[in-house]
Amino acid sequence: MGRPPAETAAVASAPAAAAAPDANADGPLPNMELSDELVMRFLVGDIALQRGQPGLAAQTWNDLARRTHDPRVAKRATEVAIGAGQLNLAMDSARQWIDASPNAVGPQQVMLSLLLRANRLDEAKPHLEALLKAKPQDVPSFFMQMHMLWDKNTDRKAAAKLTEEVTTPYLNLPEAHFARAVAYANIERVPDAIKEVDAAQAIRPGWEPAVLYRVQLMSDQPAQVRVDYLRSALQKNPDSLPIRNALARELVLNRQMKEALQMYNSVLQVQPDNLEALVGSGLVSLEQHDLQTAEIRLNAAVKKSPRTTNNLRIYLGQIAEERNSYDDAIAWYQSVEGDMRDAANQRLIRLYARTGKTDAALALVHENVALTTEQQTQQALLESQIYREAKNYDKAYAVLTAAIAKQPKNADLLYERSLIADLQHNVPGAEADLHKYLELQPGSAQGLNALGYTLANRTDRYDEANGYLEKAVALDPENPVILDSLGWLRYKQNRLAEARDLLTKAYKAMPDPEVGAHLAATLFKLGNKSDAHKVLAEAQKLDPDNESVIAIGQEIGKP
Repeated sequence: MGRPPAETAAVASAPAAAAAPDANADGPLPNMELSDELVMRFLVGDIALQRGQPGLAAQTWNDLARRTHDPRVAKRATEVAIGAGQLNLAMDSARQWIDASPNAVGPQQVMLSLLLRANRLDEAKPHLEALLKAKPQDVPSFFMQMHMLWDKNTDRKAAAKLTEEVTTPYLNLPEAHFARAVAYANIERVPDAIKEVDAAQAIRPGWEPAVLYRVQLMSDQPAQVRVDYLRSALQKNPDSLPIRNALARELVLNRQMKEALQMYNSVLQVQPDNLEALVGSGLVSLEQHDLQTAEIRLNAAVKKSPRTTNNLRIYLGQIAEERNSYDDAIAWYQSVEGDMRDAANQRLIRLYARTGKTDAALALVHENVALTTEQQTQQALLESQIYREAKNYDKAYAVLTAAIAKQPKNADLLYERSLIADLQHNVPGAEADLHKYLELQPGSAQGLNALGYTLANRTDRYDEANGYLEKAVALDPENPVILDSLGWLRYKQNRLAEARDLLTKAYKAMPDPEVGAHLAATLFKLGNKSDAHKVLAEAQKLDPDNESVIAIGQEIGKP
């Protein structure tokens, strides 16, 4: 058989283009003869689409919908107008679709969507109410997602008003109060939002969504207030794993690490592959320096959700580094992708340098051309760190000097060069750079600390060092780096009890090899030789090549 004549083909295909009956079209279809004129209009609509003329196609299909009063044609007209970006025409076609099929849910949904896009919320109300009445079984879930109807252009006050009006007949449902709470929060009526969440919980005590959302609404309150609230909520719903995880998060924010870990562990006892608990407990364990637990938990999290745990690969690399498993650490850093890639590369550069792979480290630094001043600064700093790790201090100093010649007022470059000068025992050079740094960054705790530590560690100008370090600790009293510097100065001043207290606090907050060496020296001088050797052994494990670790090891000897 050959192809049918063009006109016959058009007659056969035109209704089909608009034709599959709408599953939601409850009304009767019109009994209209397919005239030659209608066939031609169907044909024009189809050809306009095929030739990339969506505006003409939308107008044609809209006209067909008016002429036929057929819900299938009106549906097609609406779709074509939406595709053409003709919002007003789409709404007109959708009204015809509703008129042709008044009991159908589909056209009401489309019309609602179009009115919301146009920010015509008052007109959207009857369509929204019609949808809720048509599907009462879906009302609770709809209210839980109602806030997703609004986009960045929506008038949030109008949205809150519409939410109030639509939820009024359903206030026996906790979901209705939840919808109101979100709407109020979106216009910064937080007290009203909290009242609505509490109303939801009065209907359904311990209800997870209300509990978790209320915690978000309490973000401006102290962490302990949120902890107490979640403890109370957990008593009402003791089997809720999301509430347990939320409580663990707040305990972490409140620095109650031991209890946070216990809470995460209680989740994992019930659900061993709970991703949030695996990540949370892994990070808490890492902070507590329980590397074994941290590695097990974070590894499990990466295996469970490799696409959403990119940042965890960096932590696993750090754990491998601390264990001196450098090949494993490199593999972890190399596996990082996306936004975290630059952070992983910086760790990788440092690790390459530390393991003697200077060329690989430099190649990674120069992988991208440094075009901007900021990129050039970053590149110089990374090169310097590579040479510093390789203990090629002269080369590091030369790289920074060349960069400073181009940017003489770059505080970061001056600070980094001061550190290299200190490692070269070039006290005048370090001191000069730090004075310039403080001129550019007056009142910098970091700069004051570096200058004070250099003077305390490399000279006998202890009174001068004390002035800088006292200012630094006043600006940042809990900073373990500054506490270490001041503690080491107190050691040099023979104020040993003060030195021990400061260094113990610093070492507890930051188990760094140099801090450990300083604490070991202080404990030894106080006569506590057993603890001194124990701390020194820990510092040697962390970094046996550290200058302070080597010097103090020679000073206090072996146990």
